[in-house]
Amino acid sequence: MPGIYSMMDISRWALNASVDQLDVVSHNVANVNTPGYSRQVAVLATRNPQYSSKGYFGNGVQTTTVMQYVDKLLLGRLTANTSDTSYYSAKLSQLTRLEALANEASDTGLGAQITSLFNAWQDLSNNPESSAVRASLQETASNMAQRFQSVANDMLSVQRDIDGYLKDAVSQANLICRTIADLNLKIQQSEVSGHSANDYRDERQRQLNELAGLMNISWYEDSTGAVNVQTSSGKSLVQVNYPGDNDPDPLAFEERLGDGYEHNQLVWTSGGLVMDYTEITGGSIGAWLDVRDNQIEDMLDYMNDLAKTIIFDVNKLHASGAGLSAMTSVTGAYQAQSASAALNSADNLAYGDEIVAGSFDIWVYQGGTRIKTTIDVKPTDSLDDIAAAINGVTGLNASVSSLNTLTIHADEGAEFTFANDTSNVLAALGVNTFFDGSTATSISINETIANDVGRICAGRIGDDGELSKGDNTAALDIADLKDSDSMLGDTVTYNESLISWAASLGTTISNATDSYSFATETTSSLENLRDSMSGVSLDEEMVRMIQFQRSYQMAAQMIQVSDELLQTLIGIVK
Repeated sequence: MPGIYSMMDISRWALNASVDQLDVVSHNVANVNTPGYSRQVAVLATRNPQYSSKGYFGNGVQTTTVMQYVDKLLLGRLTANTSDTSYYSAKLSQLTRLEALANEASDTGLGAQITSLFNAWQDLSNNPESSAVRASLQETASNMAQRFQSVANDMLSVQRDIDGYLKDAVSQANLICRTIADLNLKIQQSEVSGHSANDYRDERQRQLNELAGLMNISWYEDSTGAVNVQTSSGKSLVQVNYPGDNDPDPLAFEERLGDGYEHNQLVWTSGGLVMDYTEITGGSIGAWLDVRDNQIEDMLDYMNDLAKTIIFDVNKLHASGAGLSAMTSVTGAYQAQSASAALNSADNLAYGDEIVAGSFDIWVYQGGTRIKTTIDVKPTDSLDDIAAAINGVTGLNASVSSLNTLTIHADEGAEFTFANDTSNVLAALGVNTFFDGSTATSISINETIANDVGRICAGRIGDDGELSKGDNTAALDIADLKDSDSMLGDTVTYNESLISWAASLGTTISNATDSYSFATETTSSLENLRDSMSGVSLDEEMVRMIQFQRSYQMAAQMIQVSDELLQTLIGIVK
């Protein structure tokens, strides 16, 4: 029934409602700088009215729940865009490191070193007998080899650094998945009463954004309030309260050498499946996988191809040349996997695929005589076959070493030289060659050349077997390699291919920069939209605080009025 006591009760409910509202305002103000916090509001509703003969009288107000202002569709877009922003940021950071390695504008760049090498061969052609010029060529070639090694090893160092980043990121992703699963459980338990667990939900959304920054994900909320998280390809990372305390991590970063992978791989543990850069295409993990297994591998492939081409092109000409004197012994620089297998068989010899049907000449000098022997070669010949053929040359002994390299020794008082190798077998075996190695990390000067610059082959043996120290034909041909089309299917020179390679990397970086700028702007726009709906404005909270404070004061005043009325009534009764 309406009356003084009813006025007091209504005022009491009003006081409680005002306190609830002020409590929510204080919570909003306290979290104005908390990342991911969504503004909350106490929802008020009128209490059920009471009936009297005069009609229905209101029963005041009550707080029904505390809600937060969120747009779930916007949150989903923000999560997806967070993956893009993080992806391009991480990718750009690593590509910038690689760009410094590919700097061809400096005098110490690889292109300048290659040019210096062939210029040094040109200098040798002008003075083939000079020991000083030969020493300068050796030093120049050594500098180029070291530059190759430095660039390639720096790329490998970036790969190792990325391995460390990936290991830490996968551990972080697993921890986030467990946190989300734990929050799912807390939200389900808290919302049994029908009220939203706002702070738990904010924290869960923040964790989802953190996970999206690591890898591209998709997620949805089920009817129980739990979110289920998957990779973009549908592999489950969080399923209600999985992973729990007794569950394995959803992700692993482990060796998969048996599956043909060189580096540790990101593995989905539930199915034991590798997820590579073609599947994880967002977040920092996706960027690091792409740079490590795609960008750097392509760069290393190019560097190895360039080094291998230069090595073989120079060695092919050098192997048929002659130094300042004939040889008494020589050992091949390249090992065969099998002495009895065909030299051109798969993986038997680094340059086995360069051997063609042909021949090479051996000149033997002994007792004032010169004898030429031609050795016929087939690509299917084995190392044993080549050694046996050379053993048939008077004055020479050939054998296969324990390392499966070809060794040739002249009899006492005898010397020998090579000429006219049309089969490429001498270069393929590393016999009488200038360079050793077959990759950017293994390229080096042949040990024989390093120990004796007189063994640098600037000239060639004459048709009559004459060894002329002043001959420069081999040096001229090697110097001309600088302008020969040897790369990219024999369409461009070494330096032209380097320029194209560096330009391609620059284009990739430019595209990544543009994509990062776009993703950053989009993320900023989405965050502004979120803040306009869910963010806390101190000015607005100040207005609400004053409004609720006045409501509280008015309710208190009503209680005071009710008390005065009651006291008046009691006085009349007395």
